[in-house]
Amino acid sequence: MMSDSEKKGLVFNVQGYSIQDGPGIRTTVFLKGCPLTCLWCSNPESQLFHSDILHSTTKCVRCYRCVNLCKKGAISLPKNPGAEDAFPIINHKICAKCDDHTCVYGCYESALSDVGKLMTVDEVMDILLADAPFFQQSGGGVTLSGGEPLLHDEFCRALFKECRNQYIHTAIETCGYVPWEKMKPVMEFTDLALFDVKHMNSETHKKLTGVPNELILSNLQKILTETKTAVTIRVPVIPGANDSDENMHATAEFAVKVGVRNVDIMPYHRLGTGKYAGLGREYPLGLDVTELPKERVKEIQEIYQSHGIICNVGG
Repeated sequence: MMSDSEKKGLVFNVQGYSIQDGPGIRTTVFLKGCPLTCLWCSNPESQLFHSDILHSTTKCVRCYRCVNLCKKGAISLPKNPGAEDAFPIINHKICAKCDDHTCVYGCYESALSDVGKLMTVDEVMDILLADAPFFQQSGGGVTLSGGEPLLHDEFCRALFKECRNQYIHTAIETCGYVPWEKMKPVMEFTDLALFDVKHMNSETHKKLTGVPNELILSNLQKILTETKTAVTIRVPVIPGANDSDENMHATAEFAVKVGVRNVDIMPYHRLGTGKYAGLGREYPLGLDVTELPKERVKEIQEIYQSHGIICNVGG
């Protein structure tokens, strides 16, 4: 039987000095795989439950060395190699089946990067413990994010159990769309759940994310009634999708009903749009959506405050 320290999660980033994912200075561990397909997702590399290659056109000098390095035939020459925008053509379906990725290590300009590496609890803890002084000084800790980290429930539970042994505060950012049987054991060692609520209307929620919201709202209530985990609701605010006064009031009313008094609103940004091209995909929300004006963000914050909710604006 595998010990807790040997359990693995598919990690695609470990970000130190994070100040947006819970209290204090934190280290955020990002895990791959998500049951949702949100139109505005800023981490598209997190969605699929397998490794991949991310190609940065801003770093690529079109030397085509990667074409020769790829052992699986996943990278090929463009039709017109001499053209200014003639970047290597990457078949990401083949990349997903490759565990070699010599192309990444052989790229002179670091234009290719691995997205997804299986790591054990011990390997991740080695990184986290190196950051422990920052946690102690700032009241910070460790946050698991994604993707949806609870798809790696055994890994999450084992990692958080060891964090508790080391007196490290634990937080998890979750979309909530997982069976309660997977969520509850992890909550035993989770100090704070940063729980996404994207829309209160289930039909609209499905159009925006690919899934209805009944399981999500049910799990949120169960965390509050069956565990000791603190909860902050997080609401991504997307223009034209969920930013109406009606939806914001409905979300605030639900928060009050279930006993949550802390809500973070996360205004839409376009920081992740460039990743889609690097993965050979189109940005599903469309590039004509603009960021919310500061005045509108303030209005939405005031809606939550009118319901007696402590509402912060995240990034």
